[in-house]
Amino acid sequence: MDRFLSGYNSTQPLGTFDKSILKTGEWVVFNGQSTAFAGPWGVSFAANLTPDETGIGTWTFEQFDTAMRKGKFKGLENSRPLLPPMPWFNYLNMADSDMRAIFAYLKSIKPVSNVVPSHIPPAP
Repeated sequence: MDRFLSGYNSTQPLGTFDKSILKTGEWVVFNGQSTAFAGPWGVSFAANLTPDETGIGTWTFEQFDTAMRKGKFKGLENSRPLLPPMPWFNYLNMADSDMRAIFAYLKSIKPVSNVVPSHIPPAP
């Protein structure tokens, strides 16, 4: 719990797996902590959702809302889409008051310094 909602642990190696199964588009692979995900999109990592500056500590509610309702990386309009398995589309119709409550909760938990690695594009 000392790393609660801090995303993929950047101090641990990713590990190996058979990347050939990803090329079929029929499989995805999760690491043992369910914080790294590999599929046809490449490898994505669970984000740091804590209020540390390496997480959402500097985010505005508007950025959070954009990430959750529009699926934009770091809540920035001109950024790349959020990658699987983040189900951002499940939050499209959430009441504004509920979205604000989630944001307030995330801003209230213990900050954890953890720079999550960047997405790794799929191999050609």
